[in-house]
Amino acid sequence: MGIPLPDRRAIVLAVLVFSVALFTSPVPALALDGVAVIDYQMIFDRYEGTSDAQQTLNRELKDWDTQAKEMRDEIDTLNDEIESQRLMLSEERLREKMDALEQKRSEYERFAQEIWGVNGVAAQRNAELTAPIAEKILDVVAKLGDELDLKVILDAGTGGVVWAQDEVNITDTVLDDLRIAVERAAEAVPSPEPDTDSGDAGN
Repeated sequence: MGIPLPDRRAIVLAVLVFSVALFTSPVPALALDGVAVIDYQMIFDRYEGTSDAQQTLNRELKDWDTQAKEMRDEIDTLNDEIESQRLMLSEERLREKMDALEQKRSEYERFAQEIWGVNGVAAQRNAELTAPIAEKILDVVAKLGDELDLKVILDAGTGGVVWAQDEVNITDTVLDDLRIAVERAAEAVPSPEPDTDSGDAGN
């Protein structure tokens, strides 16, 4: 039974960011014995089952865009009001309006960062919607890997390993060899010679 290598999910999710689609074509004929290649981008582009997820994300993005536009309109309206009334307002009243304007700008910046920031709501929702798609792809790839008695399946787009049989994952072997090399190097270091001159220093 094959298992995915540790980095397979990271590869898939990196490719999936703001792209939604899945699998319709079978694994291509083997170019090398035990090795197959798939094209993730083609899989994403041709799979119809992800259209609902894309539409859901688009609706939410549109709602957030609408909220952002309303906030920007409020900022522009208040700014125009201040500029047109600046000479007629008392110093105290002008300061109040300027403070209100600054507050609205800060609220807009927080909202934009919360929604569209690197780890914002939009990115999180995209991950939530695409994660099940990634799981389906990986399940199908693993199933076909076993059925076709493959050793490794690669992604033609990134060159990364998507799936591999247990026997080709030699991570533990590499760690064992490194540990043995360190132990041998430690054994090869000569012990320090005793300082025979220190006892005669006072004579």
